[in-house]
Amino acid sequence: MKTILATFLTVLLLLPVSAFGEIQTITHTIKQPFGGSQSPDDARISAVAKAKREALELAGTYIESLTVVKNSQVDKDEILALAAGVLKTDVLSQENYHTKDAFGIEVVVKVVVDTSVLESRVKKLLQDRTHLEQLNQTRKKEKELLNEVARLGEENQRLMAKKQSSGKLKKQFQNISQELTVVDWKDKSIVLWDGGKYTEPQKAIEYLNQAIRLKPDDADVYSRRGDVYFSMRIFERTIEDYSRAILLRPADYSYYLLRGGVYGILGQSKKAIQDFDQAILLKPDFAKAYNVRGLTYLISGNTLKGCSSLIRACELGDCKNYHSNKSKGLCR
Repeated sequence: MKTILATFLTVLLLLPVSAFGEIQTITHTIKQPFGGSQSPDDARISAVAKAKREALELAGTYIESLTVVKNSQVDKDEILALAAGVLKTDVLSQENYHTKDAFGIEVVVKVVVDTSVLESRVKKLLQDRTHLEQLNQTRKKEKELLNEVARLGEENQRLMAKKQSSGKLKKQFQNISQELTVVDWKDKSIVLWDGGKYTEPQKAIEYLNQAIRLKPDDADVYSRRGDVYFSMRIFERTIEDYSRAILLRPADYSYYLLRGGVYGILGQSKKAIQDFDQAILLKPDFAKAYNVRGLTYLISGNTLKGCSSLIRACELGDCKNYHSNKSKGLCR
């Protein structure tokens, strides 16, 4: 943490005063030793992931200072998720090094922060809590994987001191590298998202296809690819991917909400309501699910159930749709 802070302060001191409010570039370096049961490739993958994460933590300082963030209920973990969602991290160099005691790899990454558009991008992301939650989950998974790399690294060092290696440990490093690579493909697709749409949807699909090849049982990747197809209005593929996500992780309420929304757009109200019911069953305090279910009931002509659902959403703190339909005389 001290290294991160020192890097950040150095960046600030080197910036001219006129640069604030324009383009800021954060550069961060990680050195990762390897050997024994950890291959150079595995060390490189974990070093890149760690360097990118720490660089985004530095960039999070800019995000934390934004008015829209200060006025929202955003915790520290969400700051990192916001940074990952609106900023692109590039690898500048990857070079091997060696000392008399060890071999290693040095990775240098950079994050470019355009402060003139940062607040508007963050505001869009804050308005999409479902997408923000996906980002949160990815960052949590990444943290778990990097912690595991550190733990395995300590075990590896002990074995190396005894001039030993372990096939089991080697396999564990390989598995984590694969998981971190999946996270990286997700991140690449995330950067292409901008306020409800993807700037390069086909490229986002290619990235997510790569993640699926590596980990075909990752529900989150299918859900994200479904989001891309939705932005392209390819609804049949959208439903296929959301359904696959549900099959892999049936206890996740968000997937039912997403698929129900697509059924609603297609006019399949019965299927939409079934999905909203399931989302509510899994998360009974989910106001958004009550809202969309209420609106779907109203559209299908069931005013009683529609208003009842909107009233429940209002009780949970979201009254916009209830008041709107009340003013129209539909709800009392």
